[in-house]
Amino acid sequence: MKLFKYIISLCIVGSVWVSCTNLDEEVFSQITATNYYQNSENVYAALTSNYTWAHKTGWEDARYFLQEVTADQLMIPTRGKHGYNGGEYVRLHEHKWTVQENFVYNAWVGPYKGVTLCNNVISDFEKLDFSRFKLNENVKNQYIAEVRGLRAWYYMFLIDFFRYVPIVTGVDEIKGQSSPQEVFDFIESELLAVIPALPKNITSSRLDQGGAASILVRLYLNAEKWTGKSRYDDCARVAQEIIDGKYGSYSIDPDYRGPFRAGINGYKSPENIFEFAHKKNYLEASWMYNMWMHYQDRYSLDNDWQGWNGGNLAPSRDLRGNLYQDKLGMPFEKFPNEDIRKKPFRVTSVEGDYEGFFLMGTQYKFDYDKGYGYTDEIITGTEEYNGKPLVYVDQVGRFSEGEAGLAKGSHVIYGEENTGYRLIKFPWLPQSKDLFQMNSIPEIRLAEIYYSLAECKYRANDKLGAARLLDAVRKRYFSAADWPRFSYEQNLAKLTDDEFVDELGREFLGERHRRIDLIRWNRFSEGTWWDKSPDASNQDVFPIPYRALNANPLLEQTTPGF
Repeated sequence: MKLFKYIISLCIVGSVWVSCTNLDEEVFSQITATNYYQNSENVYAALTSNYTWAHKTGWEDARYFLQEVTADQLMIPTRGKHGYNGGEYVRLHEHKWTVQENFVYNAWVGPYKGVTLCNNVISDFEKLDFSRFKLNENVKNQYIAEVRGLRAWYYMFLIDFFRYVPIVTGVDEIKGQSSPQEVFDFIESELLAVIPALPKNITSSRLDQGGAASILVRLYLNAEKWTGKSRYDDCARVAQEIIDGKYGSYSIDPDYRGPFRAGINGYKSPENIFEFAHKKNYLEASWMYNMWMHYQDRYSLDNDWQGWNGGNLAPSRDLRGNLYQDKLGMPFEKFPNEDIRKKPFRVTSVEGDYEGFFLMGTQYKFDYDKGYGYTDEIITGTEEYNGKPLVYVDQVGRFSEGEAGLAKGSHVIYGEENTGYRLIKFPWLPQSKDLFQMNSIPEIRLAEIYYSLAECKYRANDKLGAARLLDAVRKRYFSAADWPRFSYEQNLAKLTDDEFVDELGREFLGERHRRIDLIRWNRFSEGTWWDKSPDASNQDVFPIPYRALNANPLLEQTTPGF
């Protein structure tokens, strides 16, 4: 696949460079748009550089944290002497971020680096004579449309996080902020303009008609919160068009693991509309692995990585083992026991088949003799449980300190090395079988389109229509014998506002959806979960970062309370 050949060849190409290496400045000055583009491979490398940064923007660090760690399903606890990091994770959890927060600043800078890259490449391509490289005008228009679509995707982060942001489309532009409606209109107009120029089903690792239309669904679904104007009717219309195949052929994967194991042994999930393809040593989801895996998990998952033991699921149980009673949170226990996703993760064959989405309970060593599964040898901890069995618990507390530790209570600062179940929805498969870091990460699945349409129908009081759409996805998680008890269509009274929010959490756990879903349902600032209380101030919008204000005199603080 050419994508992997070129995807790391550039960080930025074009008229203006954003520094992403340690090369000396004079080397930068030697490479310009004039002398860089020598063949079609250079053109393709410039195109795919946009996908490299898009992957980083969506699935690493700040943008991911702001969507997930600020919400009710994932957390980064302080584990004894590890993980406090100046209290930045605590502030995210408690909704007490500041204008000087690194995560908030990076949520501004990351998408704008992507916008800059897109602007540079668009400018280069518009001036470039593609016929020099035996590429026709249709290819040129398609490449430019792809990059414009990605630029619109970057602006979705910016309107979501900050609302009032500059719309920058040219090289070297410095602008003041536009209103949320103006930013919304820009995103919408860009997507509507590029969809006809894009092919259908080009490849799930490139933006095509289905991908651009799906971004439009996201835009319309959240319009009311972003601009004050509802666009649910438009959301429903485009979502139905995607399901009907207007923008390409997609279907719900009958295998619940399918969307997340795409790329393994060449598997292509029919559900993935737009994904970030990975290949070890070319483009890896290293951050996703290291942030959530314990230092010792390499021994159970068969790889030579260290892991940072950073995050885990928010707890479902208190210090005495009782279920919390809040409507939100408790992500693991929100899955019914009959749901086949609610299993301990286990590789079940040498081909990389597996089951379950969670690392939980006692951890065992990988069975190298069989090439899959576990032995009976227990993995031990390295910190509070040094030399003792490593047992993940669905709780947060200083259990190693006995009653004195329990007296401290359950809070984000009182974690231990074994705190929390670990989400392994994006599977970490055996390195000894050349499967590790070979699976794609789906950015947009057809399931999201079904759920978006279901939400539009639910809000329009068509509960039966919503139930049928949700069931079309959910049926794969239950046995035929259990399904009648869990079908929404067959138990329509169960589908309430609270249940809809819970179901969004189950389906998109860890997929960078949760904060925005809670905001749309008025549960982000107002909601209660675990040790988080409702906030009297509205925390749905992040402040314009202090460093951004200093860098651009045309900006002003537009977020109330800051």
